[in-house]
Amino acid sequence: MFKQERQFEEQWLKKVTAEIWAQLHEAGVSSALYRRRAHEVRRLIWEDLQISSASRDIYDELAQHLIQLGEERGIAARKYYRLRKLLTMKDSPYFGRFDFQAEGSPAPEMFYIGLGSFVDSHTGHPLVYDWRAPISSLYYDYGLGYARYEAPGGEIRGTVTKKRQYKIENGKLAYMIDTDITIADELLQRALSAHADESLRSIVTTIQREQNQAIRYEEKPILVVTGPAGSGKTSVAMHRIAYLLYRHRQETTANDVIIFSPSNVFSEYIANVLPELGEENVLQTTFQAFAEATLGGAYQCESLMDFQEQLATASAQEAADLAARLVQKSSREFLQRLEQAVKQCPEVAIKPRDVFLVDKLIMSEHQLKQQIVQEYSYLPLAGRLAKVRRRLVTLMRPVRKAEIQRRYTAIREEALFHGEGHWEWARKAIAPVRQAYKNTLSQMDRWLRIDPLEVYLNMLSPQEQVHTAAALKAGTIPFEDAAPILFLKGKLEGFPAQKRIRQVVIDEGQDYSALQLRIIYELFPKARFTILGDENQVLNPGFRENNGLALAPQVFPEEAVGEIHLTKAYRSTQEIANFCLALLPDAERKGFVPMVRRGAKPVVIGVKPARLKEAVSQYLQEVSGRACASIAVICRSARQAEEAHGELQPFSPSLITDEYSPYRGGLVVIPYYLAKGLEFDAVVVWDAGALSYGEAHHRYQLYVACSRALHELAVFYTGEPSPFLAKLPANLYDRR
Repeated sequence: MFKQERQFEEQWLKKVTAEIWAQLHEAGVSSALYRRRAHEVRRLIWEDLQISSASRDIYDELAQHLIQLGEERGIAARKYYRLRKLLTMKDSPYFGRFDFQAEGSPAPEMFYIGLGSFVDSHTGHPLVYDWRAPISSLYYDYGLGYARYEAPGGEIRGTVTKKRQYKIENGKLAYMIDTDITIADELLQRALSAHADESLRSIVTTIQREQNQAIRYEEKPILVVTGPAGSGKTSVAMHRIAYLLYRHRQETTANDVIIFSPSNVFSEYIANVLPELGEENVLQTTFQAFAEATLGGAYQCESLMDFQEQLATASAQEAADLAARLVQKSSREFLQRLEQAVKQCPEVAIKPRDVFLVDKLIMSEHQLKQQIVQEYSYLPLAGRLAKVRRRLVTLMRPVRKAEIQRRYTAIREEALFHGEGHWEWARKAIAPVRQAYKNTLSQMDRWLRIDPLEVYLNMLSPQEQVHTAAALKAGTIPFEDAAPILFLKGKLEGFPAQKRIRQVVIDEGQDYSALQLRIIYELFPKARFTILGDENQVLNPGFRENNGLALAPQVFPEEAVGEIHLTKAYRSTQEIANFCLALLPDAERKGFVPMVRRGAKPVVIGVKPARLKEAVSQYLQEVSGRACASIAVICRSARQAEEAHGELQPFSPSLITDEYSPYRGGLVVIPYYLAKGLEFDAVVVWDAGALSYGEAHHRYQLYVACSRALHELAVFYTGEPSPFLAKLPANLYDRR
């Protein structure tokens, strides 16, 4: 029976592959043809432009050429995308199959699932269904038995009678697995046991049911996805983008989606996923880059990574002060102070005067105040001031004209000037009025202005001003001040809303404050949001309870927020996952379930400071012999990473100490906050002693560092171990 099934599958694969190659040939020829046609249209346009005396007919003909060129380019682009999809599918056209018998149907129908849809060019019958198609949800959500899915015409019910998964390489069937569950454990184990790449990869062949629910979720406009380290949150985010681009392809393109990443290292790490799924890459930014662009590049904004380095290298008291400033300026009370400052600005920050032009009253102080405070109150304050200025300029125009006319008449009638001509009289009449007009405008502009930075500094207490004022003077906006300043600027000048953006994805949402989310929400009023994160990986002290994940229902309309909790951890072996979870307090493990993939226990190694280099070097030699493709030595700070990098020179490691450093795989030395979101075959924690990880918030930073490991984990410490290591059950690790 199995042999017959295998033969059938090989024949089917041969049929599909042959059709792909036939369509590849046709698509290649068509693309070349349309490129030639577009080139011919450009040549005709150029020839028409050479005509020196163009007539109306020539312009009409040129317009027709331009229209034709646009159409040809559009056709060529569609042909190109089709060609690219076929090239993606030729070596592995599909990865799964299920047989589904809808209610009322006489027999089951076969459905093959792949990265894209593929249709027989002769019959029009689908040979492969896109993994994002509505019916494909049956493959991810159901085992054998009753199943249902939402089709465009309504709900379809029936029975799944077969589930099969494939490994196809270079157009050949390597193996196939029948299963009665969602994704066969054997296939998932194979995928999870593979070595880590230098970039995130597609998980489309092994998407689990809970992940699929998050990917296809569309019930509410705001989705918050939480889960432990290794639960696939970032992969879910990228596959969700691909799904939404497919689902709403008529009104949404890659240019209508933006991702907020924690760092540029992370942005580069995830850059290959969408192209693997057959989609264009979308816009990516960090909050720091976004803030600097919004402020016009006048200041350099400290990033989250800059702030983490300050925390890591500061003394205990300095770190406590830094954390306290961030918590205070991210609090609800501080937001209320910001809103009060905005409300008071028209009365407090703007001091209008009577406006005169050549001794004629244009508008009184009372009238100006009334317009700014009441008449134009529907506008942001900067908009009100601009409108008042335009109104004053309009009112001054006839006064200015009349005064010039009066002076001109007086000059012409004076006997002293009878020998001069008209232009000389006009010059002498205009010059003093023009100067008076400039003086009036200059006086107006001194008070018809608002500076958000000035308003911000004035609302701070003298104690709060000290650090912020010094940084601003040096051209830098501290991390804790960036969001409040952006909020004030938006409220006073109007948020530069980008209504074209339809989807916003925020990764590592636990490191965002409510104020940061509020700003992003104001800037993208037409967008739907996906916010992902893990409260146990929070980087900022004091954000345990008050972070973007917990406060999303307060920032966004509560009824618009949906939540999905991922519970399974897939990245690490069960031994590493249990070790990492044990670092957390009991109440914060939230029933997370490690995937059953066995491996070696983590090792915890205590050494004297003078022997740390030797001990780590010996361990690196061991794991290198076990064919680990990517190894990370994770340090407490960039400063410590530079020191470790120097100690490990015989291994030729790469060094990442800022978010613009490229990651190319192999052995890398990196601080924990830049390693966040990345994964490695083996992880070495450089020094997890009590001096490095002794404070309460260090528990979560150590969790971040350890949970980067897929297959191997070694934690070194000098002196006394971190208290969070010391409290771990001894059966969770091996000691050397």
